Amino acid sequence: MAATGSVLVLAAATAFLSQSLAAQLAKDPTGIAPDPTAEILVPPEPEMTGYISGIVEMSNSGVVPKETVIELVCGGFTRATDQVAPDGTFDIELSGRGNGLADATQVTVSGRALGVPQPNHLGVVNMTNCVVRAELPGYQSSEIQLGIRSIFDSPDVGEVVLSEAEGILGHVISPTIARAPKKAVQSYEWALKQVGKPRPNLHKIAARLESAVGADPNFAAAWRLLGQVREGLGMPEDALDAYRQAVAGDPFLYPVYTRIVPLLVGSGDLPGAIEMGERALEINEHLDDVRFYVAGAYLRTGNNEQCIEKSLELIERGATATYPQAHQFLGSAYANHGDFQSSATHFRRFLELSPNATAADAVRNQLDEWSKLGVIVPASEAR
Repeated sequence: MAATGSVLVLAAATAFLSQSLAAQLAKDPTGIAPDPTAEILVPPEPEMTGYISGIVEMSNSGVVPKETVIELVCGGFTRATDQVAPDGTFDIELSGRGNGLADATQVTVSGRALGVPQPNHLGVVNMTNCVVRAELPGYQSSEIQLGIRSIFDSPDVGEVVLSEAEGILGHVISPTIARAPKKAVQSYEWALKQVGKPRPNLHKIAARLESAVGADPNFAAAWRLLGQVREGLGMPEDALDAYRQAVAGDPFLYPVYTRIVPLLVGSGDLPGAIEMGERALEINEHLDDVRFYVAGAYLRTGNNEQCIEKSLELIERGATATYPQAHQFLGSAYANHGDFQSSATHFRRFLELSPNATAADAVRNQLDEWSKLGVIVPASEAR
């Protein structure tokens, strides 16, 4: 009878988890909910604008490449981006307003970047789940962990260091540029200059790029840029098409995969996201943003072992400051296997790293339910 009761308890716990996950996924069609990092109270006065500033340095003491972008990442999602200045300095405005195409894909109709933590009526910004990092293909960036900040604090958060990454089979610059017709290359180079302007005309840029790929359907670099422009225009399906064309023209152009995988997840094409993501990680093992989306896609498709593998890789690579959801994924995957104690360990770690996450209350309720059912050791005893 005791054995039967145990089975019923495990069945009940598993059913509860499945219902919780189903409810969460119903609210979040991507399956990977953004992590709110601040409770927005009364907005401050317009002049009370928060900033984050610092400097990017190269580990070899070299000059910071002009293509370097600085990112504000909260809960594993890029909230604001801006170009790094020629001297390596950066300055992120917490309104989310930035320059050029890098910011165009993040900005809402109100002009604010998606999910950028905002100062409350006292000028305090909760950024405990945010990091600042640099983005430059072929390089790894150190990260600066943020916390509770005030707009009256010094905006200087310190130094971000870029170091050359090993284990990369692909490339950042596509050789298709050298093979494309002269007029197509001219259109591409014109578009590349235009997207760097403070207020780029994305419709006009898209038209020129469409002309370029029309002249050379294998022009992967132009397809990639066209995909980014279409994202900025709010055309995700057309952007996906452009990225697929870019991959077809140059499968080793790995920056494309960091754009196409999230879009595939958002569109619900989880098998496609997994296929593209795994291909990307074979080309460049350092693409933790791709690894994150692949882990989530594996979980949603019921591939728990693969989800565990990819999530553990994120932890081993020290990426949980940026992707605390790795522990959430592990908690769900272990629970689906009936290993509730391992699940509880990772859920608790997720709550430590991201106490204000969208899923935090559901995870806490799950842990409380398991404690009542007796399928996990209480947190006080587990330590």
